[in-house]
Amino acid sequence: MRADRLLSIMWLLRAHGGLSAAELAKRLEVSRRTILRDVEALSTVGVPVYCERGPQGGVRLLPGYRTDVTALSSEESRALFAGVTTWGADSLGLGEALASGLRKLLAAVPDTHRDQSATVAERIVIDPQGWLPQPEQEKNGDTFRTVQEAVFAQRLLQIEYRYKTRSSTEVAVVEPHGLVSAGRSWYLCATNHGEPRFTKLSRIDHAEMLAEPCSGEVVDVAAEWRAQREKFLDGFTAVTATAWIRDSRWSDAHEWVIRATELEPTSPPPDHGGWSFLELEFVDHLHAMTIFLRLGPDALIVSPTTLRDNFTTYLRATLGHYSG
Repeated sequence: MRADRLLSIMWLLRAHGGLSAAELAKRLEVSRRTILRDVEALSTVGVPVYCERGPQGGVRLLPGYRTDVTALSSEESRALFAGVTTWGADSLGLGEALASGLRKLLAAVPDTHRDQSATVAERIVIDPQGWLPQPEQEKNGDTFRTVQEAVFAQRLLQIEYRYKTRSSTEVAVVEPHGLVSAGRSWYLCATNHGEPRFTKLSRIDHAEMLAEPCSGEVVDVAAEWRAQREKFLDGFTAVTATAWIRDSRWSDAHEWVIRATELEPTSPPPDHGGWSFLELEFVDHLHAMTIFLRLGPDALIVSPTTLRDNFTTYLRATLGHYSG
C-alpha cells in the first residue's frame, strides 16, 4: 500500500540521513519514478523532504524532523519484540541498555498493540547456546571487550591470533568493521592483507586498540558474511549414503544430517532389534564420518563402500591406540 511505502521512506531517511532515489527504489522494490512521486506527495502534505543533486546528493529530511511509531501495525509490533534476544546484548555489555530501550519502545507502541507486543517478548526466547554449557574458550573476556571497543570507535586493531590447523600465532594490524554472532561463537570482520576476513574471537589471544583511525572504507558486514559463507560451503563435496539406523536413534539421524529419506531395504537389517533403512545426505565426507561415530553401533553403513571402508579403517586405527 502507498501509505505504508510513504512511512517506510520517512523511516529510511531518518535512519540513514539520506538515500539516493535509486537506493530507495531498490529497498522498497518499486521504480525510481515511483519514489520521486512519493517524495513529491510527502512534500505536499508538509513533510520537510527534499532532493539534492550531485554525487553526494539524494533524498533527505530536514535535520531535527521527528516521526512517531503510532502507525505500527500489529504484525510489525510483534516482530519488533519477538526478534529481540538479550544474549547478544549481554555479550556486548549492553544488556541493561537493551532493557531500557525496550521499555521506551514499548511505551511508543500503539495502545491497541502494546499488551500483545509485551506478551510476545515474554513468550519467545532465542538462545543460541542450546542445552550445553558454553566452552571456556568461547566466553567473552578482556580481548572481546577490546575488539568490541575498536569496532565501535573505528580505530585500527592489533591482534595476535592462532591458526586453526597449527599452533603458531601471527600478529597483524587490521581495520575492524563489525562483529558477527554465529551459533555459539563470535567472529571479527576486519580487513587484513587488503581484503575483508572473518576471524573467530576465540582464536585471538591478545588485542590492542591503536590510536590511528580506520581508513573510512565502509564494508557491509552482513553481505560479506553471506558471501564468504557461501564460498565456504562451495568448498565441500556432498556425500550421500544408505544405512540401517536403529529405530531408537531415528530422531538423532534426522536432526544431525542434511536430509534423511526412508527407502525400501536393499539388504537385511543387522538384527531383529528394530531398524529403518535410510538414505542420508551429508555436507561432506568428514560430516558423514562424524555422524556415524556419534551413532556408533546403532548404525550400519551399506553404501558407498568407500565410506564404509574408511570408517572401519578409522575404527581399527583408534582401537589400536588402546590395544595395550
